[in-house]
Amino acid sequence: MRAAIAAVALVVAACAGPPAAQPGASPGAQAPPRERVPIASEWRFRASDDLAGAEAPGFDDGAWDAVTVPHTWGPEPRRNAWYRARFTVAAPDPDRRVYVSFEGVATRADVYVNGRHLGQHLGAYTAFTFDATPALVPGANVVAVRVSNHPQDTVDSLPSGAGKQLYRMYGGIYRKAWLLTTRSAHFDPLDHGSSGLYATPSNVTAASADLSVRARVRNASSASRTLRVVARLSDAEGREVFAEDGDVEAGAGAVVEATLRERVSSPRLWGPRTPYLYRLQAELWDGGRLVDALTERVGFRDFRMQDGRFLLNGEPVLLRGVGKHQETEHALAAVTDDELREDFANLKDLGVNFVRLAHYPHARLEYDLADELGLLVWAENGHSNSWKVDPASGETLTREMVRQNYNHPSIVMWSVGNETAFVRVNPFAAAAKADDPQRLVVYASNTGVQGRKRQPNLDLIAHNTYRGWYRGEPWDFEERAVALRYVAESGGGAVITNHTDHLAARHVVDSFEPEEYRQELAEVHFQTVFRDHAQEIPLYLVWILRDFGIDKYKGRNTKGLLTAANFRKDAYSLYRSFLRPDEPLVHIASKTRFLRRGLPDDGIKVYSNRPSLSLSLDGGAEVTQGNGGFRHRNGRRVDNVFHWRVALREGRNVVRVSDGAGHEDTAIVYYNASDRPAPQPAADEPIEELRSSNPRVPAVLIAQEVRDQWPFYSEFDGSADNTFDRVPPEVAGAFWISTPRLSKPANRTRISFRLRRDADVLVMATDAGPGTPFVEADAPCTWRDNELRLVPCRLFRRPGRSGERIVIPPGHGDYVVLLRPTVTKGT
Repeated sequence: MRAAIAAVALVVAACAGPPAAQPGASPGAQAPPRERVPIASEWRFRASDDLAGAEAPGFDDGAWDAVTVPHTWGPEPRRNAWYRARFTVAAPDPDRRVYVSFEGVATRADVYVNGRHLGQHLGAYTAFTFDATPALVPGANVVAVRVSNHPQDTVDSLPSGAGKQLYRMYGGIYRKAWLLTTRSAHFDPLDHGSSGLYATPSNVTAASADLSVRARVRNASSASRTLRVVARLSDAEGREVFAEDGDVEAGAGAVVEATLRERVSSPRLWGPRTPYLYRLQAELWDGGRLVDALTERVGFRDFRMQDGRFLLNGEPVLLRGVGKHQETEHALAAVTDDELREDFANLKDLGVNFVRLAHYPHARLEYDLADELGLLVWAENGHSNSWKVDPASGETLTREMVRQNYNHPSIVMWSVGNETAFVRVNPFAAAAKADDPQRLVVYASNTGVQGRKRQPNLDLIAHNTYRGWYRGEPWDFEERAVALRYVAESGGGAVITNHTDHLAARHVVDSFEPEEYRQELAEVHFQTVFRDHAQEIPLYLVWILRDFGIDKYKGRNTKGLLTAANFRKDAYSLYRSFLRPDEPLVHIASKTRFLRRGLPDDGIKVYSNRPSLSLSLDGGAEVTQGNGGFRHRNGRRVDNVFHWRVALREGRNVVRVSDGAGHEDTAIVYYNASDRPAPQPAADEPIEELRSSNPRVPAVLIAQEVRDQWPFYSEFDGSADNTFDRVPPEVAGAFWISTPRLSKPANRTRISFRLRRDADVLVMATDAGPGTPFVEADAPCTWRDNELRLVPCRLFRRPGRSGERIVIPPGHGDYVVLLRPTVTKGT
């Protein structure tokens, strides 16, 4: 690594906006020079490997599915999936150009307009644009896109369709699609899918900074023209900082470049604490007529690696963050803007200053959000398996990543590979360095630094290490992390329906991944990184923000701090407690282990950054512990962890933990010793005489309100991973009766109880329900089966009166019995 590598950047998000007038010019009333219109809801879709000829404008797609883009058909490999949409244009205008632009299509896309092939793009994660003007006709036009995510069609992509896949390649037009209309002279959208504008701050200090704006200008007319490029920079309050302009001579059909330079005095610097953004407006003038305009945001900052440490604006910064995929449970890869904003709200809430957008270029909005929130970004090119991909294709996709995202101040690193055994790393590193000599070029290795001498364009090698998860014990991480210094991935799996005792935590990779073992890993990692060896580990990233789909634990990589549905696991709270020491946090761990059958004194574990906490059980005397008193199983101290070895009583236990200054957490935990019958409901709970006809299926009333994403069965061994999704409003506020998983044939049982007070009796089920007198409610619902798949369920209801005996006959599918008292609920 070089002793010092300096860089600065600015933000992008090109968009049309009302232009300022050129000095001395009066443009008057005129049509907008640039229009960008989404193609979203007009699409027809058909996935068929036998389909051909769908590019023809007269092809009958009336029977196809109507879909909205972004759209994905899922991970199934398809070679001939077709999308078709219609749009209207006025009569041809020699002074207008029309482009079709796609932010992401997975993975190989052939684009046609009115049957004319505009071009092919390879690579799921970068944008591309084609000029549709020669194919247009007045009136109705048809755009057709043939999409393939089949491995045989994507061998030369990043990642290659051959070899081991680290994540699923969901096929489709899964990001936004646009129609872009410009004048014949315009900023060029055809330079590897970029905006055609590249702004480079340099020599950035608190006293001054230089800004260079390079503009690619396309003259698509048949005559030469003298064009003027104007760059205007304004601060966040709208005050103009400078206006600079220059002329370019553009021949007929030519693409030319103009570079404008200016110095800014006393710039407001961009950084995690103060992500200050300027506004850059670039204009293109043809005489007194404005012919194009783009608006971008600019952030000034200086960063470098020096003596093995990362410096930002002259100050050393310990990089602490998390990796992130672009996937959610409901949308898969076709994530919505709201879901992306939700992810970045979580990153901000966590308190990270660094995010690895793995393992490929992400949606434009993500980089914009990072710019706005002050998150430093590691951006990656998709080179994530060891198949020997075609260098030319890989270099093209690397250039697309760099040029499309060049202007974001948040991006400080271009990654050219993840766990590829250095295969093809150097040409991709050279491509990134050639296009952007200022940013760091990095690689994530799982084989140490083997091959480092043959990679002259790499500035940094970071490392993926899972000591304590795939092999070894949790504290093995400490020695490994200190030796590696730069940790690009670390962590372990956690399933919120898998649990063990705290004092006997264990795991089996891809088979049994309890939260309690993941808690131990997190405790070791965060104590190592934040307390014991902070300065020795300048870069640390947890893998990963959300669970995502891959062929591991029931089709999921479960290493997320969040589930795929955005439910926070316990490790999230512990990480937050270290990242945000001044933001009080009190979190009781293992709440989803609502029924415990292990050691009665396994106790209550709490994560908190407070100096001390007090615990009370069932309103009894408080027991206080100080922060720093917790000892790991091997005797090592871990901060921000509290563990009370209190003995739980049979039945319901109400736990309250407080710091005495207004910050607290509560939980309801039931305990049932393995050699004892199921506890009967307490006197203040709404039912009594709870019975299960099957001795191996104990039934326990859980007298706390059902919650989104929570488990409802009482087996926590991986054989009952069923969970609620969004609890229907008709069920909100209800308690539930927990049992082992009832869809297991050996677990069929009749559940009965007597009501102590009036209540609605509800059954959520995947089968036909309990029958009369239950009536199906008009309340469709979704939950997860044991395989973690979202499946439909049905809701059945009957009113019950105090003193009435309720009997639920055996079912054949998954079901859960719930009670919603119609009078004051018990606690």
